[in-house]
Amino acid sequence: MTNFTTDAKICLEREVEVRDTYDEIKDIRKQFDVDDTCKWISENNFERVCLQFPDELLGVSAKVYEEIKSNVDVDLYILGDTSYASCCVDSVAAMHVQGHAVVHYGRTCLSKTDIPTHIVLPKRDLDVEEVMLALKNRFESDDDVKLCLYYDAEFEHCVDTLSNHWFKHYPHSYIARVEKEDKPNRYLGRVVFNINKEEVPIETIKHCICVYLGSRGQTVFNYTISVEASEWYCLDPASSSIERMDETTWFKRRRFLVEKCKDANTVGILVCKLSGEQTKDIISRMKQLCKVNGKKSYIVSVGKPNVAKLANFPEIDIYVMIACPENDLYSNRDFYKPIVYPFELEVALNSNRPPYFTTHVTDFDELLPGRRYYCDVSHVADSFDVSLITGKIRETKVEADDTTSTDLVEKQNWALENIGKNLQQRSWTGLEQNLGQTEVKKAEEGRKGIALQYSNEP
Repeated sequence: MTNFTTDAKICLEREVEVRDTYDEIKDIRKQFDVDDTCKWISENNFERVCLQFPDELLGVSAKVYEEIKSNVDVDLYILGDTSYASCCVDSVAAMHVQGHAVVHYGRTCLSKTDIPTHIVLPKRDLDVEEVMLALKNRFESDDDVKLCLYYDAEFEHCVDTLSNHWFKHYPHSYIARVEKEDKPNRYLGRVVFNINKEEVPIETIKHCICVYLGSRGQTVFNYTISVEASEWYCLDPASSSIERMDETTWFKRRRFLVEKCKDANTVGILVCKLSGEQTKDIISRMKQLCKVNGKKSYIVSVGKPNVAKLANFPEIDIYVMIACPENDLYSNRDFYKPIVYPFELEVALNSNRPPYFTTHVTDFDELLPGRRYYCDVSHVADSFDVSLITGKIRETKVEADDTTSTDLVEKQNWALENIGKNLQQRSWTGLEQNLGQTEVKKAEEGRKGIALQYSNEP
């Protein structure tokens, strides 16, 4: 047994390294915009405010709490362990304490929220001159081809200095600045500006070379696959190295999953984001797409999804996840059933969309009515085609639209009965109370120790 377990003494006496956040942050008020936060709370007369911190900033959360509390008379709550991703505003946790507003700290996806939110972006020092030197060595001028500079949100505090140096050397190019408010030209939290500080549509940089200033991660990945440009480069300020971004292999994988969507008979709508009215709208649209294509759909909400949770639903063939663009579970291959973006289900089931795509849509807001990539859903007739994965004939059997309300109720009842039968056929159906059937026994002394090795075990 000792070959498969660890001595309990080792687990109890193990030393955990705790990093002191205070040593890295010299000025708390400046780093976390305490003055601006207090001003925002006072101007809006909020009485109950939630401070949302990611895990890496929880160590300094108490200090920020004290700084705000000493400047403004307001009930404050610290939110940790967010419902889904820490980049999203946790309006669900704020509702538990009946909060009137949320102050969000750390990295953010800048998604819409249904609660007043003040965003405090992270800050990181940047050597602008060294960055510009690296850019000049790679791109001498913008006479032949225009450039567009994207930068990480942690450099927003020095964007004016960065912008002046950028346009001084590349006057015909563009810069994509962070925009917290929802605007018509905003795309993935950025608005593109020219040298005259005029907003330009995202389509303007279609033939430009885009450079992202920051470390590689989910954010630059989203821009690479979603923003159409001639080329994409990533400039890491830590090493001043410029690397070309190419996601051809990733696109091949996603086109394969589009075919999996067509083969699927049962689709699970995996909810991983609750804030914002647009979440309800995209769920309704996914259900509509499945309905017009004769596919069954179920809404699945399990909190933070993991392999074990989703393995409890073997009847589902594929999951479409409703989450923010910063969620990295889309590319996770550990799950038993694949997970796709709403855009991929749209490409697979919406006959009005072109079947081939060279750019992706990671933000599902853009698929809704009135947005940039909205497309009407047409009724699908009975059809046959061949699956590119299995090589078998694939039938799309859709019921007529003239079904009566009585027929609809009968079909819903039949679907519920099928779900019940599937659950009954499982070897384990969950815990049963059996009230009044279980014999009453006296309490007995239970096990002692930790689950790894109890003290009364041999």
